[in-house]
Amino acid sequence: MSAYSSLSSVGSSESKIPKPEGEVGRPGRGGYSLETALSWDAERFKKLKDCLQKSIEKHCDISKSKKHQDSAALDIVKNEALARFSELQDYEGCWPVGDIIQMQLKNTSAKERQKKKNSYK
Repeated sequence: MSAYSSLSSVGSSESKIPKPEGEVGRPGRGGYSLETALSWDAERFKKLKDCLQKSIEKHCDISKSKKHQDSAALDIVKNEALARFSELQDYEGCWPVGDIIQMQLKNTSAKERQKKKNSYK
């Protein structure tokens, strides 16, 4: 078990940490803050986000949202995160990784759309 794990990584999903209700990044509107939900120290959380950002940029098409990504690319990103942060196995369906991917690609795809829109002016 990792020093950052709060539960042992048992095969049963009953013993894993469930995803909070609501949408990530919307704590004031029925959702939740990922950093608060994870309760990791700030440095560890930043390392996870940085790791995922690099992996997303390497394997995904940042002009597209998560739902339009190749599933194999998303699996690679998830597996790279699991290799560096074994405590992610404690979370049902590895939801923190999915949440960060979703937020990152939402931001980058919006920026790409804005760039295209501005280039047509």
